[in-house]
Amino acid sequence: MLLYDDVKKLFPHTLGIHLPGFEFLVVCNSTSVEMKKGLYIPSGKRVDLFESIEKGAIATLWEKDTDVPAFLPNHFPVFLVEDIQKAFEELHDYYKQNYIQEKWEIMTKFIYISESNLIIESKKIQNTETKRGGE
Repeated sequence: MLLYDDVKKLFPHTLGIHLPGFEFLVVCNSTSVEMKKGLYIPSGKRVDLFESIEKGAIATLWEKDTDVPAFLPNHFPVFLVEDIQKAFEELHDYYKQNYIQEKWEIMTKFIYISESNLIIESKKIQNTETKRGGE
């Protein structure tokens, strides 16, 4: 299970509350996915921090040089990083190296959805919607 302390060790510059010992169930870059107790990784053209909170995110990685939205509550931890993509990869590598399935009953899910996958998936959905039974 990925812990707040692990993320803080990798990315010590933070804003908001500190949650030592807190667990992340999901690490995800898309607001199209439920992320209860999730760490949101903003990426691509559509970054929606407010929607990520609605989907269950409890913290986020955020680029140091980008303003944090004013609506963000103080009890929402923000880990400031130089490059979001590199930080995600570093976090994923750290997790793979330091956690094994046998040690934890529940593992953190890493979900990364690329924009190209979303375009392909939306085309598949459009194609299946136009077909009718028996065609």
